[in-house]
Amino acid sequence: MPEFCVFDPQGGMHRPRLQLFRLEDGVYEPVSGRSGSDGSLAVTSETLGLELRLEDDRLRLWDPEAQEYLLDRNEERTRYEAERARCEEERAGRLKERDKRIATEQRVLDLESQLADLGERRPEKH
Repeated sequence: MPEFCVFDPQGGMHRPRLQLFRLEDGVYEPVSGRSGSDGSLAVTSETLGLELRLEDDRLRLWDPEAQEYLLDRNEERTRYEAERARCEEERAGRLKERDKRIATEQRVLDLESQLADLGERRPEKH
């Protein structure tokens, strides 16, 4: 079902600032929105399967199935950077553990070599 949305971030041209229109019988009709006690405004898009919400002067998209907001570009970047940092920390930890194992193995090889040298230097008994 064709729809279009009008969002006026400044609130100077349209009242309400968030409006959704749906094509019905060849005419775009306004879709009723819901006002929250906190001043928020919400309207459901059947086409998107999302709820469009005006909260704190921001247009947010709410996924009712997942019960979460879709992330905007800044939120997505923040999540990506946090995930990247977490992966880097894990990688650094694995490298540190690997380096510890290599150092331990090298010490063992050095000790075995020293023991072998001592065995070769030991005088023979008569």
